[in-house]
Amino acid sequence: MLAVAVPIVCAATAALVLRNIELIPTIFPACKIKRLTGLNCASCGATRSTLALLRGDIKTAFWYNPMYIAFLCWLGYLYTRLVVSLAVRPYRRYVPKIDVWKAVAIGIIIVAFMIIRNMPFYQAIFF
Repeated sequence: MLAVAVPIVCAATAALVLRNIELIPTIFPACKIKRLTGLNCASCGATRSTLALLRGDIKTAFWYNPMYIAFLCWLGYLYTRLVVSLAVRPYRRYVPKIDVWKAVAIGIIIVAFMIIRNMPFYQAIFF
């Protein structure tokens, strides 16, 4: 039942957002890290990226924040694995296993992305 409910709720939310897309910048505040430091954090551009995805503009969404698109793909993979495991083996559902080394690797990737994202050559390539 959860496998059906999640996409329906996501679709309804997307329809609501697209209907009131001009109100989005007033609802979500600007990034506080960028305002205080002048640097982009790992999630800067995620709201704009989400709005671009809702409009169907994948290239622009990737341009705003490529790490966020990778995160959404990973969440989609985990959701698909969960739904498939519930369909195939309902008595034994899929539980993702993230050990310490994977968590450290993800942390290093996020920090490296934040550093690279604030370099002048990144700004010249993507902006």
